[in-house]
Amino acid sequence: MRILVVSAHYPPNLTSGGTLVPQRLARGLSARGHDVRVYAGHLGGDRKALSTWDETDETGLPVRWISITPFTAWSDPLNSLNPGAEDDFARYLDENPVDVVHLHSLQTLGAGLVSVAKRSGAAVVVTMHDFWWTCARQFLVAPDLTPCSLVVSCGGCPCAVDHAWLLERNRALAAHLQDADLILSPSRSAADVMIANGVDEHHVRVDENGLPTRSASDVARSASDELRFLFAGGSDPMKGLPVLLDALADVPAGGWSIDLFGVGSVSRHGLGDHVRARPSYAPDQLDEVLAEHDVLVLPSVMRESHSILTREALGAGLAVVCTDTLGPEEVVHDGVNGLVVPAADPDALALALRQLTGNRDTVRAMQERAVDVEVRELDDQVVGLEDTYAELLGGVDAVPEDPDPLLRRVLFVVGIQGAPLRYRAQLPAESLEELGIRTDVRHYRDPELVALAAVADAVVIYRVPATHEVLDLIGQVRVRERRVPVLFDVDDLIVDPGLRGSVHGLEGMSDAELDLWWSGVARYRTTLEACDAYVGSTEELCAEVGELTGLPVFRFANGVGSALAQTSARALARPRRPGPLRIGYFSGTTTHDADWALVEPAVVEVMQRHPDVELWLGGHLGTGPALEAVASRVRRLPMLPWTELPNRLRDVDVNLAPLVLGSVFNEAKSAIKWLEAALVATPTVAAPTQPFREAIDDGVTGHLADGHEEWVDALERLLTDEHHRTLVGTRARRAALLRWSPAHQGHRYREILRTAARDVRGGVRRHSSWVPVATTEPFSAADAWVEEYPPRSAAAPGPWRMRGTAVRRVYRSGGIKAVADRARRRLWRG
Repeated sequence: MRILVVSAHYPPNLTSGGTLVPQRLARGLSARGHDVRVYAGHLGGDRKALSTWDETDETGLPVRWISITPFTAWSDPLNSLNPGAEDDFARYLDENPVDVVHLHSLQTLGAGLVSVAKRSGAAVVVTMHDFWWTCARQFLVAPDLTPCSLVVSCGGCPCAVDHAWLLERNRALAAHLQDADLILSPSRSAADVMIANGVDEHHVRVDENGLPTRSASDVARSASDELRFLFAGGSDPMKGLPVLLDALADVPAGGWSIDLFGVGSVSRHGLGDHVRARPSYAPDQLDEVLAEHDVLVLPSVMRESHSILTREALGAGLAVVCTDTLGPEEVVHDGVNGLVVPAADPDALALALRQLTGNRDTVRAMQERAVDVEVRELDDQVVGLEDTYAELLGGVDAVPEDPDPLLRRVLFVVGIQGAPLRYRAQLPAESLEELGIRTDVRHYRDPELVALAAVADAVVIYRVPATHEVLDLIGQVRVRERRVPVLFDVDDLIVDPGLRGSVHGLEGMSDAELDLWWSGVARYRTTLEACDAYVGSTEELCAEVGELTGLPVFRFANGVGSALAQTSARALARPRRPGPLRIGYFSGTTTHDADWALVEPAVVEVMQRHPDVELWLGGHLGTGPALEAVASRVRRLPMLPWTELPNRLRDVDVNLAPLVLGSVFNEAKSAIKWLEAALVATPTVAAPTQPFREAIDDGVTGHLADGHEEWVDALERLLTDEHHRTLVGTRARRAALLRWSPAHQGHRYREILRTAARDVRGGVRRHSSWVPVATTEPFSAADAWVEEYPPRSAAAPGPWRMRGTAVRRVYRSGGIKAVADRARRRLWRG
């Protein structure tokens, strides 16, 4: 094969872990008989920008250099898109046609090289060695050296210019990335980050970096009575030296030492002689350096897609303390062969180091397990790439094209406000908009619905009770010449009248109120039966509705919206409110008294063991007499707008999510309580319903508890083990962002709508035998308001603002006379 390897930086001009990979691969492929060339950026010297020259390296590989020195600033637009480099690259490919173009790092050369490679007719592969495709600063670290949100749209990092600039830049880069036939990532965690930021998961594969085969070290490990830590990150603050020095100040001296390689004097920090600055070591000295230490400390604040040193240290028998910066965590398992702490958190790092200095047996056990690390060999990676190239050239589509990509406009018709509206309509709409699909979210009494439905490519009816007007609207959509799907969504099991008598929270209603409530259930069922398919938030909901109606069902889990995520990121950035440890339960509605009753005895028992622990209760909740024993430490809190919930969750240390088990209704509820707490890194203890089992990796991203003893044990662990509590919270946040990011949700929702569209176009539409239950509710601009999203201010809209919105809608539809008529009718009724 004729292969061109492209990299913004390349040895010997710039040698690093990220530049050695393309060089090793190019040489490995050449050694296997392929015709390999290199196109690489060059830094330094007095050459003119974009000037080019050819060299041949010591192995015979031809290298085309292009001077990119002026474009290294992250804020420089030419760092991201460089038309001059694109022109030269196009000329080079015209002169030197190839079968495969494999692009590695592209900063300074620009993302446009991907499209140029595609136009040349070659198969195009991109390897993402860092996060430049979504973060102009490459490592998801803000200018103040704090970690950015792993999902850019869910944070507010100013990056190299500002956040709006970053989002616009990323959209431009994403357009070029679509021309890649395959995208490779050095680790699963790095791949997940890129997918969560919008890269199509069907285009992504993990290709772990391989290391050259090394002969077994003949350097024997030395013994010492003190615990010997090693830091090899040098003085670059992104490698975490300032954080490490702050942490070391909180580790009492005695019985331990640390060598800081590549670091100047640290005497000004007053840390003592056991903290020693050392000059950088040469590569051939690595075995000797590792043999003289017991624990490698990696306090990086930068996110890393891979970490060679971590693997080398583990293989040499060192335990590793690392930050949660992705690459190292692929092989460092907390409590097994090392410890993992949050990045940029000197207190958490100091706690971890103290744990090790105070327990040499723990360190020895970690060292014994460290050598079990598996390291991929370079030869295996080279052969794997060879097979991948052959697959692409052989006509096997790595990513089959969608046969029906037409989806330009989606209409959401909604019947409820609050959190349900946000999670089931506004967030999917937001996610689809990011994919370039226009969306409208309108109330079911909106007079503009008929016109909007006539041009929609899909209609989603969310929690709308049947009215004659809505049923007519659905009927009009279903008789359109071009068939488009109508889907019904509801995130509670409120479409089955057969559940009467088994739904918790209705016990206080009168017979007349119950009849009205269940009449509403019948109306929801009527709307559902009129649609083509059902969209549900949980497996249980989908299974129940599918069995009940025979409709096609689609699962769409509740996910992360950018507004809540950004609000949560701001809450997380501030310090937790000072005070004792706090357990929190925020019930929201009035239907959770039975759920609370399940855990109240466990909470009281734990609070009696720990007399400083507080309990924060939010929302409408009835409690039992057992709570009187700790009443002085119970704080009752009012309901809050959703925009203020992150601040409240930030200030508690453990969040509770109990549910009565064995209830079909509760099994159908989603894991929102875990999700919202996770976004501010607050760990949750939850009942083991299917949605919580899906969301929570027990003991890793939360705790599941079934029965009194399990609730007590989970609360005890989280309240008494600060390291565990912090790690569970940070891992929960990561899981929430990476599994349910807006981009991830958008791809999933688009897939659902496309599948539903193919179904209705290719088959006979179903006719229901359900007897409709509907009322008349005429279209009305004044009654058709929908809560604003995203909100213009931190506070949710109040009643007067909502009325103002309604007045404006009436005015737009009928002028001042319509407003006056509406006001007269209100006064007459009142």
